[in-house]
Amino acid sequence: MPKFTGDMCDMRSPQPSWNRRFIEMFEGQGWRDVGTSYYRMNTGTVLPTHSDLYSKYVNLFDLQGREHTIRRAIIFLEDWQPGHYAEYQDQAYVNWKAGSVVEWKYDTPHMAANVGLTPRYTLQITGHVND
Repeated sequence: MPKFTGDMCDMRSPQPSWNRRFIEMFEGQGWRDVGTSYYRMNTGTVLPTHSDLYSKYVNLFDLQGREHTIRRAIIFLEDWQPGHYAEYQDQAYVNWKAGSVVEWKYDTPHMAANVGLTPRYTLQITGHVND
């Protein structure tokens, strides 16, 4: 069955040697238990509007009842290309530059799509902050 949401390389797989810099950057902003996932969306890939549940993350770090402390960030690894699209809280996001970051709280609706001609690469960061 073909994937419709893209390919992920998360912390269960080897990460680039420079990955630790991203973790330290978010830890410096007060995030705890920071995890990373690299994500490739090939042409024709669509991730419809949704809010993440973080069920594995909640269980792993004992955050039941404190889900509101969870944060997510996306770092765009390359400049925007035609057909690459993202939306956060019903706001379109295009024309990004490599290194641009979008952050949101636990249950923020978001979506992504690639109807362009080139793959779309992002880094997903997950962590939580103190109550």
